[in-house]
Amino acid sequence: MRRLLPALFALALLPAAARADVDEFTAAARSLAADADTGPLTNGLHYFASNERDLDLVADAVQDTGEVVVAVAADPGYILAAWADAQALVLIDLDPAIVALHRIYAAFFAAAPGPAEFSRLWTPAGEAEALALVEAAGGEALVETFVAARPGVARRFAELQRHMTSKGRAWLLSDPTLYARVAGLVRANRVIALRGDFTRAGTVRAVGEALRAAGLRVGLLYLSNIEQYFLYTPEFRQNVQGLPLAGGQVLRTLPGRPAGFEYILQQGADFQAWAQNPKVRSVYRIRGFKGGTPGQPARPRGRPGAAAALMMICPRGHVDRRAAARRSGRAVIR
Repeated sequence: MRRLLPALFALALLPAAARADVDEFTAAARSLAADADTGPLTNGLHYFASNERDLDLVADAVQDTGEVVVAVAADPGYILAAWADAQALVLIDLDPAIVALHRIYAAFFAAAPGPAEFSRLWTPAGEAEALALVEAAGGEALVETFVAARPGVARRFAELQRHMTSKGRAWLLSDPTLYARVAGLVRANRVIALRGDFTRAGTVRAVGEALRAAGLRVGLLYLSNIEQYFLYTPEFRQNVQGLPLAGGQVLRTLPGRPAGFEYILQQGADFQAWAQNPKVRSVYRIRGFKGGTPGQPARPRGRPGAAAALMMICPRGHVDRRAAARRSGRAVIR
């Protein structure tokens, strides 16, 4: 009962209409069918832990954006939702093992009163309690997922803690307030994990329809680096158009130089304008890469309309605001 009190208190602070809208959406989202066929795993691997170390670079940009966070991958969605103070978190991944991992996260967030206790569950010191929680949540199959994932997740959190401390950045597992945001979402049943593929018709489109039906908006769409692995399919374009992204942001990563990732922010409506253009066949046409080498961005031309608006942040601290961000015109590619 004590574990439920923070979530109930948080819900009580919300206006009744806001509670109804979000709860309507989460109830609908939980009933959605997962994509049965999501194709082969990326590189044939289970990515139980992200290798995007420098998420702190976008913390200020996503701070307190609210709304709904839609995210792929394992841990970044939770980190971003904490900074954003999200109303709900939707986690979509093509790997059923990652969807199972999110069930473990849910069990740990529900049980651990603070970040220290949560972190301990991923260490040998917390093994007995962790195994009991995982087995209660999903039996032997989920225990197998936990055993496979735990070393990488524990290493990831330790590395992030060192990195965030060195940058002076409060984050999910260092700040009790940020932790309480995500734990509160879990306890209020506002975190949904679904197996889905952004390049296929199905789950992603259904999530967009459920969000629109509830009158909710995607405040942040986190795509990680999934776009580097495919050309834009008609289904991907339709999925992007179906999400209520107006007024929200898109965060993606792409390999940068030197080794690491570039963190690329784009306004949601701008991304939708570019993604619907059939001449934009991949993220690199938006980003401005050619053959893996940074180049000039595609210049928007033509009639007034949406233009590409990119802010690229490199781990070495360079912020590149593309000229296109200050131009107007339809996203027409020649």
